[in-house]
Amino acid sequence: MTKYATGYVHYEASSAKWENGLRDYFEYRDLELGDATGGEYFAHLLRAKRAVTGGTGHHKHDVKFHWTCVIKGWISFDFKDVGHVVLKAGDSHYMPDGCHHELMECSEDLEMIEMYSPGEIGTIDVPDFERTAQQERA
Repeated sequence: MTKYATGYVHYEASSAKWENGLRDYFEYRDLELGDATGGEYFAHLLRAKRAVTGGTGHHKHDVKFHWTCVIKGWISFDFKDVGHVVLKAGDSHYMPDGCHHELMECSEDLEMIEMYSPGEIGTIDVPDFERTAQQERA
């Protein structure tokens, strides 16, 4: 990354490194937006190490802004009060603060851009809302 006195930042893919990160089924490439914005925003590329099946657990993230755009492949989610959503190449979605969801499946060729703010993301596990609703009805 080259950062100029004006605040302009130039990021070159040729110097990028893919690394392990938050999820063991993805690898990540930092787009250095965090460095460029002093941690106010963060962006990275994700790609699947393998296909995901069977769901990964219900959770939410402790960020105010969370946006994803699929570049290649597909990914499916289950959202509380929304339902099942599939994103394919070219599709994007925005998840508001506290959006309760579960990654259900993804293709082995998945690649996507993810952006969030503030620049640190945390995950909070939450109960399976569908199972909890079924138990409450029983």
